[in-house]
Amino acid sequence: MDKSWHCQGFYGSTHHNVKAIYQLYLGWYDGNPAHLWQHPPEAAGARYVEVIGGGSATVIKAKEHLDRGDLRFAAELASHAVFADQYNVAAKDLLASIFERLGYGSENAVWRYCFLQGAQELRTNKIGHTDVNSARMAPAMTVTQLFDMIAVRVNGPKAWSERFSINWHLTDENARYRIELSNGALIHFLTKVKQDSDATITLNRPQLLSFITTGAIDKLKIEGDGSVLGKLLDLLDTPDFDFAIVTP
Repeated sequence: MDKSWHCQGFYGSTHHNVKAIYQLYLGWYDGNPAHLWQHPPEAAGARYVEVIGGGSATVIKAKEHLDRGDLRFAAELASHAVFADQYNVAAKDLLASIFERLGYGSENAVWRYCFLQGAQELRTNKIGHTDVNSARMAPAMTVTQLFDMIAVRVNGPKAWSERFSINWHLTDENARYRIELSNGALIHFLTKVKQDSDATITLNRPQLLSFITTGAIDKLKIEGDGSVLGKLLDLLDTPDFDFAIVTP
């Protein structure tokens, strides 16, 4: 099998896929209690660097492992140095070099792109995201996915003291959905039970897409307090697509 080209890891990685099958995609926890409550990257990095003897000493150790050909552990050490001090130029340069070597040596494209993306961030100190046309993607999503898209954008602290509910009647799908906002979180569900709400919106799927992508409400049939729609939009955050990956 190892000699068959179609069994090679051009897209997926054997290491990655065997791990996924073994864990059945159950999550990050491997059952070892030492991994149950670990420090986040910046806090962990500072502690590792302190134990090793400082940022410079950590970079030296990482370089030693790189020279031995142990790129994986070299990357781990250099990453701790970067998260302990994002202004440590030597650590960032070394980690970028390690990622580049790992990327060029990676057979499968997904891992290669991950390594080289990390190297690019370290070299340029910025992330350049690819614009995605949500207007073309949204029509392919289910109504539940569309409401999920709204829910994940709710600013929890800002919405903490707000409480309201909205019933949605999708006429072209003959379906009713209900969203409820409380305790800084938005939940939604398909329902056949009529419940009181602050507002009831009657619309079709294209109008729902228009509301989500543009905030337009002028063509919606609204019963009750229509101001809750504006309140909902005001509680949504705009995602930051240029977030750091391998730096604090």
